[in-house]
Amino acid sequence: MQTTTSEQIRAGKTYTNALMALSQVAFSSVERLAALNLNVARSALENSLAASNNLMQIKDVGELGNLQSAIGGPAAEQCAAYFRSVQEIAGDSQQQMSQLLSSYFATLGLDVTAQAGSNAGFDLFSKFVEQTKSMFDANAKAVGDATTKMMVPVTSHPKKAA
Repeated sequence: MQTTTSEQIRAGKTYTNALMALSQVAFSSVERLAALNLNVARSALENSLAASNNLMQIKDVGELGNLQSAIGGPAAEQCAAYFRSVQEIAGDSQQQMSQLLSSYFATLGLDVTAQAGSNAGFDLFSKFVEQTKSMFDANAKAVGDATTKMMVPVTSHPKKAA
């Protein structure tokens, strides 16, 4: 018959509490990111509608250039603001997760960095943190790529033959 020691029970409770706390941070970060994406999508839709209305009122080519300038600057600023917000969410999440891991493992008397290789529970949490960080990094890269594409002026696109 296998018996569990009070140390194992305490470690199990700590791992469970840490997992729940990390899950709350992850879900909170996903909620923040989803809210940000919804707001950006709503703003982009409103801006597109306004731009299309302005486009229909253009009478000459000179006005088209002015409209492009009027739309391009704010769009680039909005993309940059979105990118900063995504980075902020990722940074906050990473900091919160790091603090949680440190505090939970300190209660077990474990050095978070020194014991990582020998502690299976810590390895599980480390992988969870890395996966979350990878998700935010991928999203940040996608935002950066989208921003770069939006920064290309319309006039640099090849013109279609009439």
